[in-house]
Amino acid sequence: MDGMTIGYVSERNARRWPDREAVVYREDGARAVTRTFAEFDDRTDRLATGLADRGVEKGDAVALYMKNNAETLETFMGTMKLGALVVPVNHRFKGDEVRYVLEDSDATVCLVDDFGAETLADIRDAIDHVVTVSDRPSFAESYEQVLAEEGVSVDADVGRQDEAGIMYTSGTTGDPKGCIYTHDNLVQLMQDAAEAWAFLAPGNRHLVSTPLFHVGAFIPFLNNFYVGGATVVVDGFDAERTLALVEDERVNSTYLVPTQTRMLLDLDSFEDYDVSTLNTYSTGAAPVGADLKRATIERFDCDVLETFGQTEALCLHLLPEDAIEKADSVGEPMLNLGAKVVGEDGDELPPGEIGRIAYRGPTVFDRYHDMPEKTDAVFDDGWFVSDDLVHRDEDGFFHFVGRADDMLITGGENVHPAEIEEVLHGHSDVGEVAVVGVPDDEWGEAVKACVVPVEGASLSEDDVVRYVASRLADFKKPRQVEFYDELPRNPTGKVLKSELT
Repeated sequence: MDGMTIGYVSERNARRWPDREAVVYREDGARAVTRTFAEFDDRTDRLATGLADRGVEKGDAVALYMKNNAETLETFMGTMKLGALVVPVNHRFKGDEVRYVLEDSDATVCLVDDFGAETLADIRDAIDHVVTVSDRPSFAESYEQVLAEEGVSVDADVGRQDEAGIMYTSGTTGDPKGCIYTHDNLVQLMQDAAEAWAFLAPGNRHLVSTPLFHVGAFIPFLNNFYVGGATVVVDGFDAERTLALVEDERVNSTYLVPTQTRMLLDLDSFEDYDVSTLNTYSTGAAPVGADLKRATIERFDCDVLETFGQTEALCLHLLPEDAIEKADSVGEPMLNLGAKVVGEDGDELPPGEIGRIAYRGPTVFDRYHDMPEKTDAVFDDGWFVSDDLVHRDEDGFFHFVGRADDMLITGGENVHPAEIEEVLHGHSDVGEVAVVGVPDDEWGEAVKACVVPVEGASLSEDDVVRYVASRLADFKKPRQVEFYDELPRNPTGKVLKSELT
């Protein structure tokens, strides 16, 4: 191996902490699988060798279409040890969506569980070889059969600049784009996190309940693995079960999105659980809000770490020491990363002015898979220019305003939906909210608030309008309010605002 690669980290951990827990998979309220670092390294070596024996070579793509399990983590590692590219497929995708990712990535092998096998049966022609971790369909080979004999180690020439994986975007504005990460991208992310985040230390126990096909779960696993921490994996989020797992597994850290946080804090049984071991609560993926950060810190008596970015780049963090003072911010750049706000002409904007956030550094993705024109369009002199609109304050902290394609114009004024959503998230009776623009004869576009009330809450249209009007300029208040039982979402969980207009 040339330089530190993901596979090297696994080998190092097996030598340094052979008998320490690396992975724990929980199912039906009990431990279903446990792996020490030595066992994990051995099994991933054997998987890499088994895949090589079946024709998988360096540079090939290996897809995973499974819900969370221990084998997913082994496949991540085994594939990258071989020098192949791991391709996590959103397990909420169906039929043609799965076919698109398999064919776009040129995957030669796909690993599935019972859930994934049902879908793959209908698109069997999209993949050469199928491996299953559960009951074996007629067209699949069992996972344990693929593993080579114990003690067999993979022999692959893998370097730090080699490609490690393809992570697909959610595809909210067209087909998903495959973001290629190199070993260098991922190793640098792990090293930067380990240096910046105090909770990442040998023996840290991190709970993963968010889907492992997403960078919000995949990257935290790698970060924790890098420092010799144990990762506790469960399939899917359940508020009551999460608190029970924190108590049972003595969990020290986890990552959850704001909606899940609200579910935890709203539990009547919250005080029944011992969550005293949880010292760091990581969150992101959607506006968190100052009130929610404060409530999380107070209720869990822990640090809150907010992260901000996208599939192409996980770039900003709001450290615990700034969580209260800069609660309205999404943070500052991580180590070894440059970030700036740019206007439509690409020039950097001064503090206070709204523009697109641009990033440059070793943790930014390498390129889009088979999309050279799209790659060229998003990079400007080495800077990745995102569609996220932000402004930077005088202290260098960034404040999220919204997405460039979300902005609406009402009465000649620019309105950023995220600003109104942030305000409404502070209302105790609002569970979820999405703000969109709808056609209006008088204003051109009118602000519409789509609200999911907290269960049992009595919330009127007037309540929503007055709450916003008391906190923001009059032109930003909703002209329409509609209540929903739940907001429409795509398979990645992002709100489909096109269905709300």
